[in-house]
Amino acid sequence: MRQDMFLHHASSVSGGALPLPNENVAPVSSASVSSAPVQAGKNKLALRDYQHECIQTLADKQHGGTKRVILCLPTGAGKTVTFSEITRRTLKTVAKGRVLILVDRIELLAQAAATLKKAGLQVGILSAGAKAMPRQRVVVAMVETYYRRAKKGWTMPNLHLMIIDEAHKGSFRKVIGLHPELSIIGATATPVAASKQQPLKDYFEDIVVGTEIHLLIESGYLAKPRYFAVPMEITASKGYDGDYKSSELYNDFNKSILYQGCVANQQKHAAGKKTLIFCVNIAHTFHTAQAFAQVHEQVRTLTSDTPEPERQAILHWFANTPEAILVNCGILTTGFDEPTVECIILNRATQSLPLYLQMCGRGSRTTAQKKEFILIDMGNNFSEHGLWHDVRDWSGLFWNGKSQKALDIAPTRQCPACDSIIALSSVSCPHCKYVFERTTQDQQDKVEVHTQEVDVNWPSLKQKSWSQMSVKELMLRAQLGNPRTGRPYKQQWILYCIMERENPRPLLEEFARIKGYRPGWVDKFMQENAYRRYL
Repeated sequence: MRQDMFLHHASSVSGGALPLPNENVAPVSSASVSSAPVQAGKNKLALRDYQHECIQTLADKQHGGTKRVILCLPTGAGKTVTFSEITRRTLKTVAKGRVLILVDRIELLAQAAATLKKAGLQVGILSAGAKAMPRQRVVVAMVETYYRRAKKGWTMPNLHLMIIDEAHKGSFRKVIGLHPELSIIGATATPVAASKQQPLKDYFEDIVVGTEIHLLIESGYLAKPRYFAVPMEITASKGYDGDYKSSELYNDFNKSILYQGCVANQQKHAAGKKTLIFCVNIAHTFHTAQAFAQVHEQVRTLTSDTPEPERQAILHWFANTPEAILVNCGILTTGFDEPTVECIILNRATQSLPLYLQMCGRGSRTTAQKKEFILIDMGNNFSEHGLWHDVRDWSGLFWNGKSQKALDIAPTRQCPACDSIIALSSVSCPHCKYVFERTTQDQQDKVEVHTQEVDVNWPSLKQKSWSQMSVKELMLRAQLGNPRTGRPYKQQWILYCIMERENPRPLLEEFARIKGYRPGWVDKFMQENAYRRYL
């Protein structure tokens, strides 16, 4: 068995969970490594089934020689718990091995250190003022701090595994380059790099997708969202990072009627509920807070200008104040887990799918009393990215670099009785039980779908893997569409399935014949899509 694995490999064990290595770990003798035992206390982490499966799959890939892997788990799925358990098992398996965990926010540093300690591990913190590398076998560091120290010649002897939190962010690329042979796990909820010119697949060899948001909701791990939206005209242009330019977006949102509208919608749909609001910039944050302060006593703001002691005091106030309203910009998108949040207001627009999902996810934690939370969209984000709990093809995004707009966004409608945003296919509103009247077109669509189901043996085709379907079967499968919504898949879905084959050309030629495309279409299509991994 390979000795450079970061986990103990045992694929023959049933249940998907990795067995712990032998507890009799060899003593650590290196002068640069702490001689303290692996565990500083009892392991108090309780893993869920999908976390066990993620760890096993990661181990299998490392056993097969894959050194750099993305671990994709949604916000609220327990990325920190999962990589803390990976760390614990690594230290038990590799007697002198050490693990480095990199984060880009001070909140994430504290969160990672606390979870690692809960796993029973002694943790060293590499801080900006440190005069030497911590001696513990597991070290947590801010990415910029570690990079500066590494450029000065600091080393971490026996470094066996690096774990990068929020790996989709570009700040980690330079650190990866310092360790070309090291095993690296990049943990993220959204494996979509900010730069289309530098996709994650250029830095990582594979991806493990653990679970989906809707499955976490169904299992009771995350709260169920209830959606409300207000149409908004966006004139802002995109900046170098692909998102809207902050100054132009502020001009779109800095209007009295919009401030009043934000307050009115919170009062209408979430009155008396603890609310977290995301704004465009600092000025927008303060103007929004002023609008809320006119009708509500418990309102605070949090921005990058807020001093650290005051920031902690505000977060303590927010956690312990019923009906509190906290308005922020760019601070509480990651590393903030306050389960008592009952309402999220997106008082901004974004082109960034990771940012959108992170903001929504801040309200998804459950409590004994809270099983549902409210999402109010003031910036067309639902129509841009789909609903927060929609299924997304993360593997496809990782490998093929598709933009979030290429995803099959399920159509929605607004309930006329309670204003909730729900699936277009809903016969009744799940919130107020309003029953929609079926139109003649609705009835005709239903008849056509029913006929297709009978003619092509829908149950059989649904269970067949798309990787084994013929071109005609793929086209029929696309007509049948999403089993949940009944909406047909777009032609891009058929072409995606074809291009994922080892030799797509014959299938493309058959597709072109069926569609009646001109000669040369296949060559042009393959040339334009040469970025796909199988070409």
